[in-house]
Amino acid sequence: PTPPLHSTTRIEPGALRSAAMSTALLSISTEELCFDVQFHPSQPLLATSTITGEIELHRFDASAGTSELVRKIASHKESCRSARFLPQASASSSSGAPAPLLASTSADCFAALADVETAQRVWKCKLKAAGSALLPLSGQERFAIGDDDGGLRIFDGRQKKAAVSWAENSDFISDLAIGEDGTSLCATSGDGTMAVYDVRKSGTKGLIAMSDFQEDELLSVAIVRDGKKVVCGTQTGILPIFSWGDFGDQKDRIKGHEMSVDAMVKFSEDGVITGSSDGKIRVVAVHSKSLGNAILGVMCEHGGSEYPIESLSLSADGQYLASASHEQPTVKLWSTEAARRLLAGESVAAVLGEQGPEPVVQDDSDVDSSDEDEGPKKKKRKLKDKKKGKKGGAPNQKQQQASSFFSGL
Repeated sequence: PTPPLHSTTRIEPGALRSAAMSTALLSISTEELCFDVQFHPSQPLLATSTITGEIELHRFDASAGTSELVRKIASHKESCRSARFLPQASASSSSGAPAPLLASTSADCFAALADVETAQRVWKCKLKAAGSALLPLSGQERFAIGDDDGGLRIFDGRQKKAAVSWAENSDFISDLAIGEDGTSLCATSGDGTMAVYDVRKSGTKGLIAMSDFQEDELLSVAIVRDGKKVVCGTQTGILPIFSWGDFGDQKDRIKGHEMSVDAMVKFSEDGVITGSSDGKIRVVAVHSKSLGNAILGVMCEHGGSEYPIESLSLSADGQYLASASHEQPTVKLWSTEAARRLLAGESVAAVLGEQGPEPVVQDDSDVDSSDEDEGPKKKKRKLKDKKKGKKGGAPNQKQQQASSFFSGL
């Protein structure tokens, strides 16, 4: 039996200030190529989703800079694209306390739940297409899964089939985020739109709004400013920003990423951390009262520029960031102290050193879309078995109708 896990070891912020933020606290080499990484909600444990369909669980000690593979969960027969710990739990913990279940989805067109303590799959359900994105929801054993065909479903592990489903998007669902109300689900898609769904209603009745076609693949999403702003990552590297309740078109945008923004996590109400296909992880201010909209700096670099950042995960206490890439070591753990200081207004030189880049601050010329803008370079993805959908086309009737949903409010 696996020894009980202990609480995550804290590192005093002062001990980090003298070190360059480009240095990882520790690195983990998974046995197979890694698509996704996720922190356990309360233990020093990372779940890594691999190309073989297995999920590797690694226990880490950040202060010592060490980790060990503690178990594998074989929930899928093809590449596992996403895995998330569910806040509600099974009752099989060796300590007697509830243990989280691990929800996952895969290219094998299945959704699955596994018991973290026993590493056994306890539930599975067939999808209509390969799963591409997963998000835990409030309520016991509830989670959302988006697929390669633009389908989106809400599952309850106590039921055999999906409780709610939609098929409004025409290309892969890239990322998911839940609104402050707990019922509005934002989904970004390769069809160039962001859709908002009511998790309580199936079909067209559940579609709250859909943005206009953004002329770009939307790859990641985060909700900030107390639910008032939605920021997305794109294939060209621009970050469009939508205002909550007015999803028809972007209201602002942030430029400066040289390549696609494949991963994004909310760090604070006025800041996100992005992972790009150039292998760099950046700190970005979003509608900050003091910093405005700006790329504040490159917090760290996972490795070489040949492989994109596949996934980012923030620890429950916000102290650590995990990044995943196809390059070995596939997973790295970072302190978020640099992000905290940059968003607090400290200079790039003070936080990242004299050689650190200056913030990319947006001016009025960056707000309005322009056909004359020369977009950042696109980088061809390597070793990727997902997000190969078509580029978005012209907006369809559903997009035109839903985008004006809030116009009369």
